[in-house]
Amino acid sequence: MEEERMRKLLTVAFAVAGILAYRKWRETEEEKAVWSRETDRVD
Repeated sequence: MEEERMRKLLTVAFAVAGILAYRKWRETEEEKAVWSRETDRVD
């Protein structure tokens, strides 16, 4: 019984970590896109 609860907690923790990592990656990608747009304008 205890092992099953631990497995569920781990699953939730991994899901949350994955979502946070994905959101951070998307922010980084958007920043890169903004930077490339800014530099394009200068050229």
